Amino acid sequence: MSVDKDRAESVRGNQAAEVLNNPIYQEAFVAIRARLMSEFQNTKFRQSKQRDEIWRQMQTVEQVQKHLEKVMQSGRISEATIVQRGKKLVRGI
Repeated sequence: MSVDKDRAESVRGNQAAEVLNNPIYQEAFVAIRARLMSEFQNTKFRQSKQRDEIWRQMQTVEQVQKHLEKVMQSGRISEATIVQRGKKLVRGI
């Protein structure tokens, strides 16, 4: 990856970390997850369509969380790469 791409990925990672660490986001994530789980557990035996829809919603919520975590991790790797390049330049390698 080029230096510019690493910098851009590092910025994206920092932005994802800000979202993940934001108390309002965390509150919303926990509340939505709890609401969906409660709805799922309170469905009747014959309400398979409702359970399927709730399951899809739960999967979507998890995908958003995992995507943000992936972007954050990628940003950390890019940041480490930038630091490593800087050390090599200082040492003249």
